[in-house]
Amino acid sequence: QILQLRFCRSFVRLLLLLVMAVVDTCKMVELLKALSSAQNQERQQAETLFQQAKASDAQSLLLGFMAVLADESVDEALRRQCAVLLRQLVTRGSDKDFAFAKLAPQHKQEVAAELLRRFEALKEPKLQQKVGEVISKLADAACEKDDQRGWLAPGQRGWPQLLSSAFRLADASANANTALCESSIRLLK
Repeated sequence: QILQLRFCRSFVRLLLLLVMAVVDTCKMVELLKALSSAQNQERQQAETLFQQAKASDAQSLLLGFMAVLADESVDEALRRQCAVLLRQLVTRGSDKDFAFAKLAPQHKQEVAAELLRRFEALKEPKLQQKVGEVISKLADAACEKDDQRGWLAPGQRGWPQLLSSAFRLADASANANTALCESSIRLLK
C-alpha cells in the first residue's frame, strides 16, 4: 500500500506538471498572437508583458517559448515567430535584453540540449532554419571568451554537444534527410 501511495503521489505530481505545461504553452501562444495583432492596443499590451517577463521572469519566458517550439499543434507561423523571439533572447547584448544570461546553469544546459533536439526533429524547413539561427546565436554567446553570461556551465566556455551533433546530422552517409544535412552544415558557418 505504501508503494501504491507513493506511485499515486508521483503520478499526481506528474499530471499536475503536465497540466501546468499545457497552461503555460497556451499562455505563450496567446502572447505570440497578441504580439502580432493588428490591433495596436493589444499589441502594445503584449509587448509590455513580454518586456516585463524578460526582466522579471526570463526563465519562464524562455522555457515557455521552448514548449511552444516543441508543440506541433501550434501553427507553424507562430512557432517561427517564437523562434525569432528566442533568437533575440539568447543573443548577447545588454543585461535587459540578454534573457538567457538570467537562467540557472542547469536551465541553460536544458535549453541548449532541447534546441538541438528540436532542430533534429523538425520537419518544416523554414522552422528548422529559424531554430538553426537560434542555435547559432546561442553558440556565439556560449563561446564568447570575454563574456561568461552566455556560458552553459560556470567556468566552462563552449558548447561541446553542438559540434558533435552538427557533424552527425551533416553526415550524408548516415543521414538520409538531405534537408537536415544541409541545415546542419549551415550551423557550422
